[in-house]
Amino acid sequence: MNELYAADPAVCSRASELKLLLASFGPYAGRYLANYPIDWSAQVERQFDTVGQQEAARVKTLLRRARETLTLITRANLPWNMNQAWLANATPLLHDRHFDGLIAVQADLPAVHPFDTLDLPPTAEERISGIASEYAHVAKILLLLSPELVVIDPYLNPLKRNCAPVLKAMFDLAAKGKSQKFTLWVRASEILSTGSAATILSDLETVLHRMVCQANFKPGRSVEMILVEDETRQTKMHARYLLSIKGGIRLDQGFQQLPQGRHVDAGPIGQTIHNALLDIYFDGKHDMRVVERLIISL
Repeated sequence: MNELYAADPAVCSRASELKLLLASFGPYAGRYLANYPIDWSAQVERQFDTVGQQEAARVKTLLRRARETLTLITRANLPWNMNQAWLANATPLLHDRHFDGLIAVQADLPAVHPFDTLDLPPTAEERISGIASEYAHVAKILLLLSPELVVIDPYLNPLKRNCAPVLKAMFDLAAKGKSQKFTLWVRASEILSTGSAATILSDLETVLHRMVCQANFKPGRSVEMILVEDETRQTKMHARYLLSIKGGIRLDQGFQQLPQGRHVDAGPIGQTIHNALLDIYFDGKHDMRVVERLIISL
């Protein structure tokens, strides 16, 4: 998950090849293609200036969509020497782990893939350690680049010691990025059945406010916690997700730290399920009853 690749802009000589390259990346694949060097898209476009207007237009459309869908992302401050070839520039960044793999015309290193034999797995799913930093790392791109984020986990309780560090790690990363709103969907009975509802809600608001302030979210941004009743409804929370308009990640054990040595299966959400989840959690097409809403605004 969250793998970052870079490709020599010279690997694609036709729009169909560029389409094939981009199809291996993006939130639905769980891996991303770097805009490296910073004018990578412009370099690709220039290669098609003399091949006809229709082909050049297809390339521009493919690149525009790749940027819009977070298939192609920009990493700032990566070094580039104009006097060196692309592979000579990119290889040191591979060794320094800025990139997880390179795609080139020719290759003689294990992590450098020749484009004509490129065969990446459909998704970059993986098992992560059940610790807070790993949850943030596996979702880093979505946390930094998504304007709105949703966590769906019926058992997520910020008052619990195994959940709070995971939330804090994700808040800290999201606060550095483009997130304007971060919403938590949880099952009310899992939160409110352990004592006085008024006391629990007050404690939740205090804890969330402290986390938001410590994360240094910018003014105008908000964190919302939605407690719902779903036990007798057609729409039920079951699987645990981090969701954005761009894509999402499924985590089989939810957003909680686990005992040492235990792992969490993490994988990208496919497009069909992603669209269904957007209907529920972004467009409100569900029959769950909202019991309480806590909103922390800055």
